[in-house]
Amino acid sequence: MPGASYINFNAGTLGPVMVEGRISSSAIVGTGSDVGGGASILGVLSGTDGNPISIGENTLLGANSTCGIPLGDACIIDGGVAIFAGTKVKVNPDELAKIEAANPNVALEHKTTFRADSFAGLNGLHFRQDSTSGEIVLKRSTREVKLNAELH
Repeated sequence: MPGASYINFNAGTLGPVMVEGRISSSAIVGTGSDVGGGASILGVLSGTDGNPISIGENTLLGANSTCGIPLGDACIIDGGVAIFAGTKVKVNPDELAKIEAANPNVALEHKTTFRADSFAGLNGLHFRQDSTSGEIVLKRSTREVKLNAELH
């Protein structure tokens, strides 16, 4: 059904949120976030090893994306990208330094390939897919996600 959204039991939002996708059992979405059309947030019944997923404030899950790790504030998962705990993510050293600067209490291993869950709960992440190689890459998000005030 076009335009349908779904919020499962024991799930919800912490304020105004645009939900055009699915929020599965026990997942919580922070104020000002946007769950794009067809996007899915995995819940405790769908592959998160019983760990609830939380999505921070002002975060964007693009159309038809899938989120299987907790995200902090101001994150983006591009449309069509699936991020699960074991998804291999490439990060260049300059972007890794920017991510660490945005999350000062976190020390990340200095390498270029990570499991996505290495970044669970961090702020300012942008997961993208390289259209040439198909690799999932992670950058520091610099885009401010804001809901349309006229609609919310």
